[in-house]
Amino acid sequence: MLQEILSQTILFILTFTANLFASVSGGGAGFIQFPVLILLGLPFAEALGTHKIAVVFLGLGAIFKKKGIKTLSFDRTVGLIMILVGCPAVVIGTLIIITVPSAIAQIVLGFITIASGIYTFLKKDFGTKEIKNRSLLRNLSGIVLIALVGMFSGSLSSGAGLFATLTLAGVFGLELKRAIMHTMVFVATIWNAVGAVTVGAVTAIHWQWVPVMITAAFAGSFVGTALLIKMPVKKVKLIFSLVSILSGVILIVEGLR
Repeated sequence: MLQEILSQTILFILTFTANLFASVSGGGAGFIQFPVLILLGLPFAEALGTHKIAVVFLGLGAIFKKKGIKTLSFDRTVGLIMILVGCPAVVIGTLIIITVPSAIAQIVLGFITIASGIYTFLKKDFGTKEIKNRSLLRNLSGIVLIALVGMFSGSLSSGAGLFATLTLAGVFGLELKRAIMHTMVFVATIWNAVGAVTVGAVTAIHWQWVPVMITAAFAGSFVGTALLIKMPVKKVKLIFSLVSILSGVILIVEGLR
């Protein structure tokens, strides 16, 4: 009994912290939340399904806090692409047996994530200006990247949110705060709900820990989104870059184990 209380207390604190930072930076909750579930004794598949259910409430907390704020309105074209292209990609990524060993995939993604963080840090206008009229090439490139990110979301526990935010801001040309809100709604909520249902259909979910995790995820996201709304874009960009670089390092370390 005491061990269970301790486990749930640790889960609440770390889940709250992970989701707070994720809602400000546009991703990265899985880099803390998922390994904690593994360290507390859950098998990989069960930890993945449990993690995805909790992360859904990261998105719900952000939606609840942003309600009525017109500057963070949704782009209909991007939203349709995230649903019609991203959701099937999540299912494919969850169900297909990936031939590349997961350790190699994590190391490669780690270097890509670090490079993305450095790129966004050095590119002064990244996410600061909205592209109103996107070219056909931008839309097509974005569709391909969203499909790939969707597959990553289904097959890996971490990184999809950061890559989605990078695609939405860098390719679709959304202002960084809007890009993060799209990530919270479509990746954190919808994609992870699809992934959770898919994983739950083929493996177990550790339901005993779900209530404390969803409470912490919702609260952390609510507080984080409140901070996001008030922060200047340049500060959000800095946090996104730092979280990307740190997340990349974590991926590489995990892959080398």
